[in-house]
Amino acid sequence: MEWQKYSDEIIEVLNLKGNPVAITYSMSVPQTSIKGKYRVCDAFLLARDGKTIDLTAKSSSCQGGTWHLGLGERTKGEEEKALKEFLVNGEKLFCSITTFYRSQYLTTKPPSGLAEHIILSPLKKAEFRPDVILFICNAEQACRLITLDTFDTGIPPKIEMCGSTCHQVVAYPVVTGEINVSLMDYTSRRIRGYQSEDLLVSIPYHRFYGVMRSIKYCTAGKAKFEVPESFRRLIGEEAIKDLMK
Repeated sequence: MEWQKYSDEIIEVLNLKGNPVAITYSMSVPQTSIKGKYRVCDAFLLARDGKTIDLTAKSSSCQGGTWHLGLGERTKGEEEKALKEFLVNGEKLFCSITTFYRSQYLTTKPPSGLAEHIILSPLKKAEFRPDVILFICNAEQACRLITLDTFDTGIPPKIEMCGSTCHQVVAYPVVTGEINVSLMDYTSRRIRGYQSEDLLVSIPYHRFYGVMRSIKYCTAGKAKFEVPESFRRLIGEEAIKDLMK
């Protein structure tokens, strides 16, 4: 399975702590997965650390995450009222229910009905072709991933940084095919296991080919940084010394 072969190389190149996470929407059940109910934000960490999680409508313990991932319907009635109360007066991530509504209306809608299972596993153990590969990384590693992605195409990523973490990390790249960089929503960032310097970078698998292909040729990968003679003459040797520090 080709995606498994990419894991060791990208870990070495970026000096990652833990595994890239393969995320797959599937109608099939993985052969092995740990039992229990999980918030998707916890599942990211568990998969990074080597576990396989099969998220379904029953095994997802976060009601909001279940909807954002497309595994279930949005809450209604009294449950919806309680959620809005929590967002405004509990989490205090929005100043009003109108602001919350606006944030939902102006962002990409969930992939409702796509599949019954969302499988999260370390890339090197992934049974199924990933839809998205997630990196829990620092700012420099995120910079290198974006640079490797744009090396071949020059097409700027269309980032969507508003909304729940699972929306930004999974739903948005699944629905649009776009790479995304997430700062996470502040509540999930406080979950034990995430560090203050962590960023989440999601790369749709069809774009990950380009990332891996670019490693050999791009300085964000393994290519050597060089200064052509014409540029040396243009800016001078002192500037070159500063550039090479």
